[in-house]
Amino acid sequence: MELKLDLGCGQNPKEGFDGVDLYAPNAKYKVDLFKFPYPFEDNSVDEIHCSHFVEHLPCREVEARDIAVDLLEATRFRNQDFFFAFFDECYRVLKPEGTMFVAVPFGRNTRAFQDPTHRRFIMAETFGYLWKPWREANRLDHYNVRCNFASDVRPIVMEEMNLLAPERAAHKMNVEWNAVLDLHVTLKPVK
Repeated sequence: MELKLDLGCGQNPKEGFDGVDLYAPNAKYKVDLFKFPYPFEDNSVDEIHCSHFVEHLPCREVEARDIAVDLLEATRFRNQDFFFAFFDECYRVLKPEGTMFVAVPFGRNTRAFQDPTHRRFIMAETFGYLWKPWREANRLDHYNVRCNFASDVRPIVMEEMNLLAPERAAHKMNVEWNAVLDLHVTLKPVK
């Protein structure tokens, strides 16, 4: 049987997915996603959906209070940025042929800053840090991150952007504020 999880599902888990959220009344799994490790087996999840949760991850390193098991068993989280701990856990639980979908507000959009509970501001390039060959090419092997996700990042834009010439639309997306609303990212584990 397939296991499909909607991490940080909030009030409305995605149809066909089991909600994972500490506070959401409709979540099947009441899990604090700010505590590691997650209560799912290695390579057990077929698909992860995660919409508008990553920007809420604390902007700090994992601390003892964030570990859900004996500290000796959780040394891999020591001195790890919360962003990397989250994606390392997703990588750990995903099956090798699994898929993860992430939606975040684009870091150069007012939507990223309007919610006072947003802690991170995500750009398309941020997802490069989750791919081991990119980290190696940029000599970032000192970053405490294990996951290796190939990513497909797609900008979500206002409909009128689609009416512009491709060169003009690309320019607006790269330099103008509020040209891109969200990023929709598909991550595939490379194991």
